[in-house]
Amino acid sequence: MLGDAIEYPARGEDALTTLLVGGLLPVLSAMIGFVGLVLSVVLVGIAVLPLALVPGLALFGYYVAVLRRVTAGDPDPPRFRDWRRLLVDGVRFVAVSVAYAVPLVVLAGAFLGVVAASEAAVGNAAAETVAAVAAAATALLAAGYLLVYAYLQPLALANLAREDRLGAAFDLDTLRRAGLSKAYAVAWLLAALVWVVGGALEGALWIVLVGLFVGFYADVARYYLYGRGLRRALSDGDTDAPESTEPADPFVPATESVAAPFDARTIPVIEEQDSFATRTGDRDTERGWPDWESDER
Repeated sequence: MLGDAIEYPARGEDALTTLLVGGLLPVLSAMIGFVGLVLSVVLVGIAVLPLALVPGLALFGYYVAVLRRVTAGDPDPPRFRDWRRLLVDGVRFVAVSVAYAVPLVVLAGAFLGVVAASEAAVGNAAAETVAAVAAAATALLAAGYLLVYAYLQPLALANLAREDRLGAAFDLDTLRRAGLSKAYAVAWLLAALVWVVGGALEGALWIVLVGLFVGFYADVARYYLYGRGLRRALSDGDTDAPESTEPADPFVPATESVAAPFDARTIPVIEEQDSFATRTGDRDTERGWPDWESDER
């Protein structure tokens, strides 16, 4: 899985172009924001400043496109072409992220409120003790939910991309089933590793401007892992589903079965070699990577 994630951003004919565009979008956003601030003295910047959000939304939309392709089993990354859909997906990315961050904002506000109350309780030993305990408890709750947010937010985005609807990001049954699976947990841990290493390389290479593209490369690899974790979690759940207890269908004469409507799910699908290798983990085996998703190690 990790080997596929590292190679994923470099696949496809337009991999270099995609890398350049993705790395330069944050720069474009910063430049538009700077121009807007400079022009704000003549009120023109007020109209320019909102445009600084557009490159960022397109970048977020690209991450959703990565999740959509990976959860669908497509071995190649998307390209920056359908900008309108990228912007729409970027808005949905932000909406889901904000929705999941609401409890964190509430806990942070409660912590600040407790701190303010503790200052008013100076001189009262009992009130100071209660305020200190309340502040510590609120801080622990906020830290705990921050970890929950980091785990659930990409999972919600992956399910949104898989079903291509906003409500899928809040499908508690699917999120619970995938979130508690080993496949997604392993993918999330590997994504955290990619985030740490990629962030370190991005910071170290920022001075030579290469860090911009390293950061984008690592982010694409990270979202690949999220999408693959969800895909494996749900596919494993399907294979482990209990067998039906309903009686078998009665015998149907051949003449009637031909006339009856056929089930499209019974038509075999020929899978591409790259997609099969990615799904089964053969890519990792060929390159000597450990099989992180298997129980047999």
